[in-house]
Amino acid sequence: MADTAVGLFAHSDDADEVVNALGMLGFPADAIRVVAQPRGAAVNSSTSTPQIDFAAALGRDLSSMGASEDEREAFLAGIRNGNVLVFATGSATLASSAVELMNNHAAVEVEEFAGAVPTATGSDMGAYVGGHDISSKAGRVRARTEGAKVFSW
Repeated sequence: MADTAVGLFAHSDDADEVVNALGMLGFPADAIRVVAQPRGAAVNSSTSTPQIDFAAALGRDLSSMGASEDEREAFLAGIRNGNVLVFATGSATLASSAVELMNNHAAVEVEEFAGAVPTATGSDMGAYVGGHDISSKAGRVRARTEGAKVFSW
């Protein structure tokens, strides 16, 4: 199972600071991904636009991590408004440290989880674990934090 911290930042300078700090935490460069609105991406087909292709690909990535529809829409709206997403994938401990770091660097608070997420069958996970509101769905675990979020997938 992979753990990924995701934070949305209002300014690219904030995202750059976070990326540098993530490296100092022990994240290898290939475990960090920075995503911003594309400015002139190539069109993939006669009926597509770079922005639509970009949003669809990012939405699929977020879905594969377990982001809810509301979370995907909030992250995509943030990107459309000029914000920058930072992803950091590593161990549960590193991802938790990344969330704390991202929140200390003013990660933008996205919309709260919409409604309760049903717990997985047979799960003995409580609703509140270690300071984070935890929910599971189809084997995926999400931790709610102040701004940045951890997705275990």
